[in-house]
Amino acid sequence: MNKIISKFTLVLLLILFVFTQWAYSDLSRKKIRKGIESYEQAQWDESLQYFQDALLDDPENPIGHFNVGGSQYKRKNYEESLKSYEKATITQDVYLKQKSYYNLGNTYYQMNKYQESIQSYIKALDLDPNDADAKYNLELVRAKLKEMAQKQPMQNQPQQQQQQGDQQNQDRNENNNENQEQQRDQQEGEQQQEEKKLQQEQQKTENKKELSKEEAERILQALKSEEKENQKLRRAKQSSQKVRVEKDW
Repeated sequence: MNKIISKFTLVLLLILFVFTQWAYSDLSRKKIRKGIESYEQAQWDESLQYFQDALLDDPENPIGHFNVGGSQYKRKNYEESLKSYEKATITQDVYLKQKSYYNLGNTYYQMNKYQESIQSYIKALDLDPNDADAKYNLELVRAKLKEMAQKQPMQNQPQQQQQQGDQQNQDRNENNNENQEQQRDQQEGEQQQEEKKLQQEQQKTENKKELSKEEAERILQALKSEEKENQKLRRAKQSSQKVRVEKDW
């Protein structure tokens, strides 16, 4: 993707030479010239110091804030640059106001605030519809937003797949838990049936034991009765033998 077009140096120098003759004292203009020289030599810290010193003579001067904003931007201190450019828009000079909005668009872009960047370029174009650079940057940021919107579903797809996978794993875990519960219930049921069957077998065994005892008593009674009968028979036989002996005698 092409880069944002920046016009900081050109706009900065142009505004300074056009407006500083009446905006600042001789001492302030000297500081401004020093600031410009440092700016051209990419000495951003020194240029910022000169511009801030000049701004002390007139704290509300929008040109001074514009210059400070340019140096802060070069130092990549975008938050402070943003504050300075916003103060620079508070002016009746259309040219300065339009360039301040343009540079606000660039600053917002560097901060990845693309919607705010677009709004700033639109305001710059409202003040100067023929600003080709503002048009270019505006379309550039819009294209970037469109590209980001198209990539968003693709970026979300792995996350959605992960969520689906997590849901499937959760469903499998729930099914496994249900199967385990069913197996436990089945095992408990089988165990209960075995215990019941064992109790029934024990009951039968006890019943058999009691029945054997009764049978033993009946057998004992029968034996006693049979013994009595045998005794009667023996006595009767002995009696008959005695009689016969007596007859033989």
